[in-house]
Amino acid sequence: KALQHNLIQSHACGIGDPFPEEVSRGMLILRANTMLKGVSGVRPLVVNMLLEFVNRKIHPVVPQQGSLGASGDLAPLSHLA
Repeated sequence: KALQHNLIQSHACGIGDPFPEEVSRGMLILRANTMLKGVSGVRPLVVNMLLEFVNRKIHPVVPQQGSLGASGDLAPLSHLA
């Protein structure tokens, strides 16, 4: 459990102003949609939790600037975790 937490923390290196609430909510919806395809290896509970956050207007604070890498989304998505 500590390893998983530390791994996410090591990627949460975004800086700058946060994205607007609508963008953060959109990121949650897109992530849930990706997980629904069935190849992410997550339980349905995880998808339901993300959608519950959207329904309750709970959204993460995601900095607009992050890292550049092969996937390009590790820093922003780590703030969703």
